[in-house]
Amino acid sequence: MSASATATIKSGSKRDPDFIKAEAAMHRAARKAREKAKRVGSGAVVLKEGHIVEESSDTP
Repeated sequence: MSASATATIKSGSKRDPDFIKAEAAMHRAARKAREKAKRVGSGAVVLKEGHIVEESSDTP
């Protein structure tokens, strides 16, 4: 999704710029959490294809 303040969804209504920024921040936080889990050798619980799964780190 675009981080533009004038982003629109398919119905044509404008998206709130605060929600756009919040969505981007959540994606960054999720990426950082996965990186930290991998670094400490822990798993991360994520939603994949509608199912809650734990991604485990293969490297110590």
